[in-house]
Amino acid sequence: MAQGGKQIELAGRILDWLRKERLPAGARLAEARLADVLGVSRSPVRAALATLAEAGVVAYQPKRGYELCDASLETALPVTDDERIYRTMASEHFAKLIGEQISVSGLVRRYGVGRAVINRVLARMSEEGLIERAPGRGWVFRPALIDEDAYDESYRFRELVEPAAILEPGFRIDRGRFAELRRAHAAILDEGVDSLPMGRLFEADAQFHEAIAACCANRFLAQTIRQQTRLRRLSEYENYSERARLAESLGEHLEILDAIEAGEMLRAAELMRRHVAVSQAVKPDFNKVRFLAHRRLTRR
Repeated sequence: MAQGGKQIELAGRILDWLRKERLPAGARLAEARLADVLGVSRSPVRAALATLAEAGVVAYQPKRGYELCDASLETALPVTDDERIYRTMASEHFAKLIGEQISVSGLVRRYGVGRAVINRVLARMSEEGLIERAPGRGWVFRPALIDEDAYDESYRFRELVEPAAILEPGFRIDRGRFAELRRAHAAILDEGVDSLPMGRLFEADAQFHEAIAACCANRFLAQTIRQQTRLRRLSEYENYSERARLAESLGEHLEILDAIEAGEMLRAAELMRRHVAVSQAVKPDFNKVRFLAHRRLTRR
């Protein structure tokens, strides 16, 4: 059955929300919750979930409702305007094609979409700590990992806070989440990092680090680690070019999970410190990557 554009668009918005929330396979998707998040009634949400069910992303379970069955969220649905504009803004900021200060009207003219789309993208970026209100009117980008100095500062900071999160006295293992991480990592390693889109590889990395943050039971450490992950979004979609390092990184994640589940917290913390340090050492050539991004984005 042919599906309306609004239904596809809403299905895409649900996908965007699922990507942001990083829910595990099997998570229940309440229509009321989605309707509230997206600002629509339940009926269009139900139709959009049916679209996602046809794509194999969710499945309907009698007496339970819809559940997420494809945690990778790799689907044949077209990318929504929201996600396209979000990615383009991130790339153009990295390539220095847009300034540090931005406005709704300027972005509407630049990208040729409605104010509602731009406002949703800006709200998402604000929520993720990527932009903030400028004095007066408009928005301004917050410091991000778009040059070598900022990159080094961020990784040195992560060497301090991420091992510390593992050593928190309230650290509690989320075995279900760890099992999902293992499945996702194993699937990527089986398929081979050379054949997969960078977005999926970044999400696997982000899910690991945010899972550790969620387990530490220290709201300030958890918030800090999540913020660092979000800052990397503005650079690492462009910077992840060393695929051999990605395979090594996933293996290191699994070693850290092994140590945590064995109760070897000091060893896990040291493995995390080394993991972050090695990742810093293989940083990209920012000038080269920015040049390539600039050329790609300005090619017509």
